[in-house]
Amino acid sequence: MDLVLTATVREDTGKGAARRLRREGLLPAVLYGETQTNLSLNVREAQKYFNTKGFNQLITLQVKKGRSKQELPVLVKEIQYDPLKGTPLHVDFYQVSMEQKVVVKVPVVLVGEDERENDGSIIDTVLYEVEVSCLPADIPAKIEVDISGLTMNNSITVGDLQPPAGVEFVTPADEPVVQAIAPRVEAEAAEEEEDAAAEATPEQEGE
Repeated sequence: MDLVLTATVREDTGKGAARRLRREGLLPAVLYGETQTNLSLNVREAQKYFNTKGFNQLITLQVKKGRSKQELPVLVKEIQYDPLKGTPLHVDFYQVSMEQKVVVKVPVVLVGEDERENDGSIIDTVLYEVEVSCLPADIPAKIEVDISGLTMNNSITVGDLQPPAGVEFVTPADEPVVQAIAPRVEAEAAEEEEDAAAEATPEQEGE
């Protein structure tokens, strides 16, 4: 567990307290476990971490209370963002057991597009993330999908993927992840015909 965030236990709660924390450059957070603990984090440190590492990975949360420190394995349950600034407003963490499997969403990353034969098809990503079940230490950062052999009118489903060691897919096996589709030539041609008919209508009315 080499991904570390530092948090401090806070006693004040409520919307007013949360606003004061944000004015001070702190990020309100809650840790759910055996008990519920209110926390605060440095907002810049947290934002830099989430921008760099994402938020689906196992985190060592170093919780400070007075002079004591405790390191806990946690996952992010939810992050609320400012819709205009894009900065985090609130984070919910939940403590996990390293011996119990968890279900998390992992991003899908397409690879092999440069090696793919140009058959005129367009790559359409259907799933941008898949759900997996595994121990917290085995959570993959991403699931790579090789599309180098994907041809027109075919798809790659979850069942076609090979999960990393210790990882099982929760997303149904028949769910398509990515597909190669034909360009919308017929639709464009139909639109051109409609445009041509619309242009011809005034002349016909004049006759």
